[in-house]
Amino acid sequence: MSSTLPDSCIVHQFSKFADLNEHEINLLKALEKDPRSYEADQPMAIEGGKAERFFTLQSGWACATRTLADGQRQVLDIFLPGQILGLREISFDRNLSEFRTLTEVKACPFPRQRLTEIFDQAPRLTDLFFLILAREQSMLIERVINIGRRSAVERLAHFIVEMKVRLNVDTDKFVLPMNQTIIGDTLSLSSVHVSRTFKVLRDQGLLESNNGDIHILDLDGLIEISGFDRNYLDSHSNWARQD
Repeated sequence: MSSTLPDSCIVHQFSKFADLNEHEINLLKALEKDPRSYEADQPMAIEGGKAERFFTLQSGWACATRTLADGQRQVLDIFLPGQILGLREISFDRNLSEFRTLTEVKACPFPRQRLTEIFDQAPRLTDLFFLILAREQSMLIERVINIGRRSAVERLAHFIVEMKVRLNVDTDKFVLPMNQTIIGDTLSLSSVHVSRTFKVLRDQGLLESNNGDIHILDLDGLIEISGFDRNYLDSHSNWARQD
């Protein structure tokens, strides 16, 4: 599966919430001008740096991380094509987290004031940005629950199902371009523990994994073992004003 969506990635994402008119589509497409390429494992914005811009992700995978004083790292968000990096930090002068690429990435930086201009020109997009931000917050809350209350096996099973749902793949196979260290930093596990947990899932006949290639053998089993409920990922809402 390609990690790049056709036409406009951001329009594709926002269209999940509402039928966009031509004016709204053009405003969103304007956020995808001047794309820049980034190598894998490269910072796009540093923690503590001046928060001047957002990034629209056109292709590739990226993440948001926080690093503690002792060097431990926590991955807070995994970003896929069409997402905007930095929305949760909109009210802060300094970046609360680092944005880092997981793969080769093409992204479009744009200044923060551009959002204000969009809100002035298309008020309904304000609603949709709010819904997008709420969905990202729900994913973060679920990750907190995952880390705090689920076992290692449950965490990894839940994460695998979440990524399948977010990628919207029709088959049971997909690529997870995250090494065991990054997965561990996402689930608060050591890389050794991640390796052992993958083995448990393989031994139970739930999945196969090989260098980032994931093949789900028993989706219902993964859902049952992890208690996965996709409500926090659903993007349908009647709250936004109508066109």
